[in-house]
Amino acid sequence: MTGGFTNYFTGAPRVSSGKKVLLVILGILLALSLLVLGPVMALHQTVFNPDCIASYVDDIDVPAIAQGWLNTYVAPKNPLVAKSAELVIVNFEPQIKEGLKTGVRDTYSFLLNRLENGKLLETIAAQKPLVDNLAANVQAVLGIPVLNTLLETLGVNADSIAKSIDIKQINGYFNMLAQLAALQSVIVFIHASFVPAIILALALLIAIILIARKPGFLSGELGFILAICGVLQFVFVLPLDGSMKSALAHFNLPALLHGWLVRLVGDYTNIVMIYGGVLLLCGVVLIVLYYVFKPGTASPKAA
Repeated sequence: MTGGFTNYFTGAPRVSSGKKVLLVILGILLALSLLVLGPVMALHQTVFNPDCIASYVDDIDVPAIAQGWLNTYVAPKNPLVAKSAELVIVNFEPQIKEGLKTGVRDTYSFLLNRLENGKLLETIAAQKPLVDNLAANVQAVLGIPVLNTLLETLGVNADSIAKSIDIKQINGYFNMLAQLAALQSVIVFIHASFVPAIILALALLIAIILIARKPGFLSGELGFILAICGVLQFVFVLPLDGSMKSALAHFNLPALLHGWLVRLVGDYTNIVMIYGGVLLLCGVVLIVLYYVFKPGTASPKAA
């Protein structure tokens, strides 16, 4: 039984020099495609996945945020209203989160679609004045004496709410989107290359198998390629993870947005590391098979 398995690895005809050169070329192309596939797949599952982005809404502690807002703007003058509102928010937290998820998912899908169609800058230019005017109008409405008095009767500090609307910060978000739109061609290429990268890797793998037709040779070459590609995934993503998280710390971002971005980087890193680990494990298994069953290592038959 063992001899038959060994012959499966060693009994095929020798690979000619011309085929070896072709196999080396195909092996290099396979390695390049596998190296690209990991990061692209991770982007496809995180940055380009509205469901992934929407899932981060679960990180929001809605009652805590509401409590902080109510304690700041309502509780000082009307603690009973603040407490009642807090209880309502706690009871309806699942529905609030589901509504937020839907809003985040739809908004992100819309932005991705505009980006892929090359219309994100146009959308930003059209929406930015509207948002600026809306923020300014809200501040103006909150400054109306009658409304101000009414809100104060309810225990709401209208002046504090008006000051919390930071138009400069809103413009900063629009500027970030504009910078993202400037990278449109790169982002669209990465997004569109996911499926072709899978097809290319499979095609190269099938071509190598059909040309070599020697399992021992295949296990050695493919094992080496997979192991090296697996190690390089870790070499690529671990420094990137640290540098991205360090870079985020230098931006003046709201705590919630900063937390989302850190988690997004972490999810991206985890996917690449899992991919690299799978490649490394498969490569090691193939290399072990190659050295265990290569010619000259099989146990001699009994006389």
